[in-house]
Amino acid sequence: MTDKELREIIIRCYRGKTIAILGYRDASSRQRAAFLRDHGIHVLIGLRTDDEYWHDAEMDGFTVLPVWEAAEQAQIAQSY
Repeated sequence: MTDKELREIIIRCYRGKTIAILGYRDASSRQRAAFLRDHGIHVLIGLRTDDEYWHDAEMDGFTVLPVWEAAEQAQIAQSY
């Protein structure tokens, strides 16, 4: 399976769902969130209310919620 085929499968599986990305510290969580959003998937970022990356995620255009709220609102939650 190629990377392109894998990306297409991910997009098909997540289409129409809300995904919570729990954590925003490293490049992989930021890249995953941007990839999903860029492909029309609704993404929430879940962080602790005092997390130093809260502002960064907002500046990147994401809706940021406390971890448990993001997880409750999403059909799928991924932690990074």
